[in-house]
Amino acid sequence: MRNGRRFLERFWQTDWSLSALLVLILVDTFVTAPLLQSRDTTGVLLFQLSIFSVFLLSGVAFAFRNPALTAMVGAFAAGAFLVRWTNHFHPNSSLARIESGLSLVFCVLLGAVILIQVLRSGPINAQRIQGAVALYLLLARVWTFAYVLVALGDSRAFSFPAEGLHPQVLHARLLYFSIMTLTTVGYGDITPVNPIAGSLAALEGMIGQLFPVLLLARLVSMELYHQQQRGR
Repeated sequence: MRNGRRFLERFWQTDWSLSALLVLILVDTFVTAPLLQSRDTTGVLLFQLSIFSVFLLSGVAFAFRNPALTAMVGAFAAGAFLVRWTNHFHPNSSLARIESGLSLVFCVLLGAVILIQVLRSGPINAQRIQGAVALYLLLARVWTFAYVLVALGDSRAFSFPAEGLHPQVLHARLLYFSIMTLTTVGYGDITPVNPIAGSLAALEGMIGQLFPVLLLARLVSMELYHQQQRGR
C-alpha cells in the first residue's frame, strides 16, 4: 500500500501526468459524451459520472506540484464532486448551476497549473506537448460549463430545448457544441440564440484560433533557446 502511494505521488510529479490527464479528457470528451447523447441510460450516466470523478481526483493530484493552487483546486474539485453526485440521484436545476460554477472554476485553476507545467524551463518533450493539447481541450470544458449556466437560466438559449434534459445530457450536448466552436468547425446543428450565449461562442471561436498559434510559438521559441544554451 505504501509503495503504491509513493508510486502515485512520484507519477503525478512527472511529465507523464500530463499524458494521463490528456487520456482522461479524451475519453470523457470523445467516448462518454457521445454515448450520453445517443443513450442516456443509467449505466452510461454512471460511467460518465465515474470518469468525471476520476478527472477531478486526477486534477487535484496534479495540482500538488503547485502548492499555491493546491488548496483552491482541491476545494472546488471536492465541491463539484459532491454536488454532481447529489445532482445525479436528485436532479435539480439549482444543484446543476452550483456544480457547473464549481467545475468551471476548477477547470480554470487546473488549466493554470497545466500551463505553468507546460511552459516551465527545460527541454520540450512529448509529454509537455500532450499537456498543451490537454489544455486546449480543457478550454472547451471551461466554455461548456459557461454554456450550461446560460442554458439553465434560459432553456431556449440554444437551438434545442434544454428543459427536461438530464444535466449530464445537457452537458454532453453543449460540450459537443463547445468543441465545434473552439475548432471553428461549426456544423450549424446547434446554434446560440441567447445574446450571452452568442457572445460566449464568439469569444471561444476567437480564442480557439489564437491560443494554439501563440502557445506553439512559445514552445518553439523555448526549445530553440534550450538548444542554443545546450550548444554553448
